[in-house]
Amino acid sequence: MNLLKNSTIIIIGIVIANVLAYAFHFISGRMLGPGQYGEVGSLMALFTLVSMPASALAGSISKFTSRFFVDEEYSKIAALRKRMQRDVLLFSGIVIIVFAVFSSYIASYLKIDSVFPIIIVGITLLFSLLLTLNRGVLQGLKKFKAISLNSIIEAFARLVLLALFLYFGGSVSATVMAYGFAYFVAYLLVFPLIKEVSMATKEGDLIDMKSVYRFSIQVFLVNITLQSLTNLPSLFIKHYYSNEFNGYWTAALNIARISQFVTGAISMVMFPEIVAEKNHQLRTKIFQKSMFFVFLSSLAVTLVMFLMPQFIIMVLYGNKFLGAAPLLGWLGLAMAFIGSIQVWINYKLAKLD
Repeated sequence: MNLLKNSTIIIIGIVIANVLAYAFHFISGRMLGPGQYGEVGSLMALFTLVSMPASALAGSISKFTSRFFVDEEYSKIAALRKRMQRDVLLFSGIVIIVFAVFSSYIASYLKIDSVFPIIIVGITLLFSLLLTLNRGVLQGLKKFKAISLNSIIEAFARLVLLALFLYFGGSVSATVMAYGFAYFVAYLLVFPLIKEVSMATKEGDLIDMKSVYRFSIQVFLVNITLQSLTNLPSLFIKHYYSNEFNGYWTAALNIARISQFVTGAISMVMFPEIVAEKNHQLRTKIFQKSMFFVFLSSLAVTLVMFLMPQFIIMVLYGNKFLGAAPLLGWLGLAMAFIGSIQVWINYKLAKLD
């Protein structure tokens, strides 16, 4: 019952956040057109891939926070969060330097005229990872309402910033800036949601960081594999195909990801529930319920995408993007398959000691 209740809370929050997030994409797509919108899509794919190593830490902090939370060891959660934030800052600094040095080469490969959007992506990574890390703490604490609220704030801020930047002149750089600054806004507003952790100042708590990073490596390998399946094609298409086709691909891919609304919500709730549950049979039941909900929701969304792709594209992106219609159903099916795999893998990761 907790799985269904908490999943419902997360799903409602994710639906609201993603409606706002999709409004961001639909507005920017209509304003920029397929060519420039394709550039935005390739930059978002690049951002997702480079954030994989450190975002894996969020899975780790969620798992270990959940363990410490059961025993009310808030000072250990605080110590873990402090150590991992330091490591995220170090990793982000290195990535920003690499992006600055190689920005011209990256822009050349992606056939983007300016290096400015590339540098923005590098800076965005810092606040994205810090935000993801703190949301991992919230997930481990089972503060699903707080996660939903913060996700809505992020999506709303992104939409407001987009409108503001487009008002003063729409461009790829302005769209990427709006996308990145929203992470900063949500990061600033996440601290009141984890007061009990921030105020835990007990000294002398030792954390076995080898276990944390060993688990992080496992999560990273999973994430980089799954994210590569959906994001690497965007980079290759941007390099080898026309800007127009890349825009079609980006639009179809974003719509296809709708099936992951429910998948992501259920997986997010399932993970700490399984970590905290010691009974093997109850763990299996939680997983089976999760897969059942994921299968039903993914099947429904995929069928709609196959049955009325042109209508969906027309309503959401406009007639300039009708070239994306043949891609929509198949990408929807791929997203449903990947989402099911993600839930299964998260179940296996949650069971690891």
